Amino acid sequence: MMNKVCYIVVLCALLVSCKSTSQVSSTQKVEAIKIEAIGTKPTLERQPYLQMVKANSAIITWKTDASVTECLVIYSEIGGDTVFIEKGYLTAHEGYLFNEVALKNLEPDTKYTYAIHSNGHVLARGENYYFKTSPDNKKQAFSFYAMGDIGAKEKSSFANEPADRIAEMERKPDFGLGLGDIVYPKGESKNYDNHLFKPFKDVFINTPFYPVAGNHDWLSANHDENFKKEWNLPNEEYYYSFAYSNTLFIGLDSRDGSFYDYEKQTLWLKETLKQNAGKHDWIVVYLHHNGKSCTYKKDYEHVMGLYEVFAANKVDIVLNGHAHTYERLKPYNGNGMVEQDRTNQSEYKDLENRFISITMGAGGKLNKKWKADPSNKENCEDGTIVAHSEHMASFGVFEVDGKTLSFKGYNSYTGKSFDEFVIEK
Repeated sequence: MMNKVCYIVVLCALLVSCKSTSQVSSTQKVEAIKIEAIGTKPTLERQPYLQMVKANSAIITWKTDASVTECLVIYSEIGGDTVFIEKGYLTAHEGYLFNEVALKNLEPDTKYTYAIHSNGHVLARGENYYFKTSPDNKKQAFSFYAMGDIGAKEKSSFANEPADRIAEMERKPDFGLGLGDIVYPKGESKNYDNHLFKPFKDVFINTPFYPVAGNHDWLSANHDENFKKEWNLPNEEYYYSFAYSNTLFIGLDSRDGSFYDYEKQTLWLKETLKQNAGKHDWIVVYLHHNGKSCTYKKDYEHVMGLYEVFAANKVDIVLNGHAHTYERLKPYNGNGMVEQDRTNQSEYKDLENRFISITMGAGGKLNKKWKADPSNKENCEDGTIVAHSEHMASFGVFEVDGKTLSFKGYNSYTGKSFDEFVIEK
């Protein structure tokens, strides 16, 4: 008993005195660590969510009531014998506090368990509270999920369905991509919890999420105050890039279809692709609006204007939301033309200077007044551009293993796959 008391006293002293990470070698697990609590236990308004999880760092954020004066995370490598303590900082927003802790000096490709504390009170911990750092090499296989148009109003939303299917997966994706219109109707912070974070709480506590803004996310009067404070993303947060294993990911902000700061963003895109030429086996671009399409949405000229850039710089996959349905197009070249003589649309081995575009905008909403039919001239002039379409609640999962990229589209209610393809290089 004396040893345990001394350990707690030393730990508390470290918390008070240090400004950086404290660490204590111990056989105790994260959940066994005791922290001196201050006052009444704060209300946890939002479960923790992971952002910017890299090979050697990660950010954990959660939201509380305004009574909090300090926050920290206790974490350790799963199976390790060293416990780390990192203090964070608080950001006020609309009467609440974002508790944010940046973890540094982590080991790559390593799984950590964590517990969050506000005012010394433990607010969340357990076997599902963990994260895995990204690999520091380009040989590690990985997977990610993608979907758009997620956070609809509670009565009409089915966002809990894809969230549940992802949480149930035997092999969980390493991270997720949000293809815009993250929260309806106007991207306001007041709707983030009920429309997005509550249905996705069991996913976000251990799987990082990287969203881009859609037209609805831009409708709030103070877009910067909402989107930027809800998320911690690379670059300026309107558009950004990050690498994972052997793949480069580029997120674009298409705003209302005409793009945020189009000229500057296009120059940034070209420069990013130029700087990364030959460094990655795969390149994935994601944004909210579609280019060519056979959905009920129009063809967006600003997106189609990037086709030549995509094809010339060896972009492999272009993902978008916007239309609340699922549609995979045949591989495009820089002129927006498909190969009409290609019959196999599930196995690709020669996609040089071509990319596959997929609409996945049924993350939480479905257009019930419309029927998917590429042959319908009201949907598009040339329905032969479509490789596969399904009008259902859906999301997609990609697996990357070296020079092989595979994809499956999933029904959000049943968890059964309805479309798949493989690209070999």
